[in-house]
Amino acid sequence: MRSLPLTLAAALTAASAASGVGAQTPLVRVGSVPIDVPATALAAPDGRLVVGAGTGVRVFDVSRPASPAPLGAHEFEQPVLGLAAAGEALYVANSHDGLRRLDLTNPAAPALTGTSATRGQAAGVAAAGALVFVSDNSLGFDVVTAVPAGDREPARAGRFERVGEYLSDGFPRGIAAGGGLVFVADQPAGLIVVDVSAPAAPVVAGRLSLGRDPVLAVAAPDARSTGGAAPAVVAILSGRGGLQAVDVSDPAAPRVTAAVPAAGRPAGAAMWGRMLYVAGAGGIEAFDLTDPARPAPAGRAALGGAAGPLAVNGELVFAATPGEVVLFRRR
Repeated sequence: MRSLPLTLAAALTAASAASGVGAQTPLVRVGSVPIDVPATALAAPDGRLVVGAGTGVRVFDVSRPASPAPLGAHEFEQPVLGLAAAGEALYVANSHDGLRRLDLTNPAAPALTGTSATRGQAAGVAAAGALVFVSDNSLGFDVVTAVPAGDREPARAGRFERVGEYLSDGFPRGIAAGGGLVFVADQPAGLIVVDVSAPAAPVVAGRLSLGRDPVLAVAAPDARSTGGAAPAVVAILSGRGGLQAVDVSDPAAPRVTAAVPAAGRPAGAAMWGRMLYVAGAGGIEAFDLTDPARPAPAGRAALGGAAGPLAVNGELVFAATPGEVVLFRRR
């Protein structure tokens, strides 16, 4: 094969570097946590990993990723279907028992400090600031907040209070939140962007319909990575289109910008800033969505087992397989 002229080769190299292709950042396995029940959800508060599996949650210290240490556990009566962490609070979508809050101040003994019933099955949960959004498998989502500790009625202090609701026409299949917006993967309506800046009266800001292609899940950047600002890009998974980047910088007009070239069908996805992490048949993969029209591969690693849910913090990525949760560090 004849070599390219020097000027053309240099131009192609520069274009590849600018897009991130050919300059991938490897994901390095640094540790693992054994699990005896496949994980249904993960959360990654600072320095910790929370694994939801079956009807319980387990908390691990991952401040030393090479040697994670178990800290505590809590059992519920219903399955754990979703997790969201905010500071020392862990929010649990606890199926037909609704929303539960655990206080992790003493992680050796997580304490149940709040409950909020849902009318159907609590299937997912997201948190943003002081608000928590719990999706109902068939109705939409509730907006929940904690009653301030200094409330005039001591009996109410610290309890959950449902302050608003969004009632959907379809069936919520995924939920994410950030910066006064909630993103709902709705069947059959598609991606619904809901403005919750007035929590008592959520308003649909925008919709993205994929026609007969159902939107199955949505991932938005962790609030710690955006300073609490509304995200400009999210990722959706649909039945036919697979994983796709969506520009939501104008919430009234969300639009698909590109397919994300993940290997195989994703089983889990999480975002940190403009970085998207995907677990699937190709192991764990990273994509840079700085330019949402050109998702750039930014790292890949083997998982050693079937992929499950993902979680991420500023330094580590956590990927579940049937027998363990693997910890990766981003170089």
